[in-house]
Amino acid sequence: MKGSRKHDYKSGHSVELLHSGEPFFSANIHAIDKATDYIHFQSYILDEDETGLRVVDALVRASERGVRVYLLLDAFGTKYLSGDFIKKIEDAGIFFRFFSPAFITKGFQLSLRLHHKVLLVDGKLAILGGMNFADRYHGTSRKKEWLDFAVMVKGPECIHINSILRKLWNKTFISREERSNEIIHTATTYEQNIRLRVTENNWYRNKIEILRSYRSAFKHSQDHMIIFASYFLPGRLERKLLRIASARNVDIKIVLAAESDAPIFKRATRFLYDYILRNNIKIYEYLPSNLHAKVATVDGKWCTLGSYNLNHISDYGSVEMNVDILDQGFTEEFEKTLLKIINNDCRQVTVEEYLKRKTWLSQFLGWISYQMIRLVMRLMAQMTAKRGKT
Repeated sequence: MKGSRKHDYKSGHSVELLHSGEPFFSANIHAIDKATDYIHFQSYILDEDETGLRVVDALVRASERGVRVYLLLDAFGTKYLSGDFIKKIEDAGIFFRFFSPAFITKGFQLSLRLHHKVLLVDGKLAILGGMNFADRYHGTSRKKEWLDFAVMVKGPECIHINSILRKLWNKTFISREERSNEIIHTATTYEQNIRLRVTENNWYRNKIEILRSYRSAFKHSQDHMIIFASYFLPGRLERKLLRIASARNVDIKIVLAAESDAPIFKRATRFLYDYILRNNIKIYEYLPSNLHAKVATVDGKWCTLGSYNLNHISDYGSVEMNVDILDQGFTEEFEKTLLKIINNDCRQVTVEEYLKRKTWLSQFLGWISYQMIRLVMRLMAQMTAKRGKT
């Protein structure tokens, strides 16, 4: 895959793939408990439930032993925290605030949402992916966790992650005492020596790195591609690139949710099934629980995972972070994991099944949902456009 000049791939990393459920949350708690200097923790959702309390308790322990903890949560995604819960966080000495109100009355403008999910410990270890911090991502003995992935990254690109998180935390006028001034000048390299880069989407800062990365992957794919997409509604150019890739005999598998927590989005996605199947692209639906993953692999050489959804809400309405990994060994193992899920936990939507399922009412509802979401995305692009200096 071709990299961009601004954010080239760096070697020297250690990378560990994390699945949703207990492995992911245990890794976060362990990393927090090992922190000695500072922690940046930023997430779209942190619920006041058993899982959220467990994470906050770990952050409280870190703060009590002298670690500087910066906790940044989205004001819309995490809007139901009780006063007692917030007081517990602040009384522990954690530097806490919400990221941006949902609506800016001055200029009639929407603000971007903080959609990424990142933990950075001491500038040396980062965990980033698509999972929020709530019980539904952990699962119970009776209910399977939502399907998602993250990676634990150690190495030089932690310098870049640190810079991104500092800028977001220091964005507003906060006191000198609360500002994050931690800068990493050198980073350890690891024998695993994986090449990767961290990419951003931030419409305010004219960054659409993740979208461009996906487009480049689609354009340069040669043999096969696997996409797991939770809220799949690609734009016209992305659909065109997938169609062209399929026409040159790239085997494309797209895994979607059988049932979704966003029914209108699911109906809009199903409206695209006809286009996808007509272009010889395979569709699978994940059955055991909600599919929340947003990952892709190409040719067994390149993969990406993170918070970014293949739709224009992630392009224009959210701050997103992904990691692109250019390593054949890691990608091939990741592909084995994804193929195992496809084989064991998914059903393929064939043309014959789709035609049986298709009715004039389902098509009409799908068309209405698709048009409504397209309208919302257009309005969002206009209302989140940066106006003047900030």
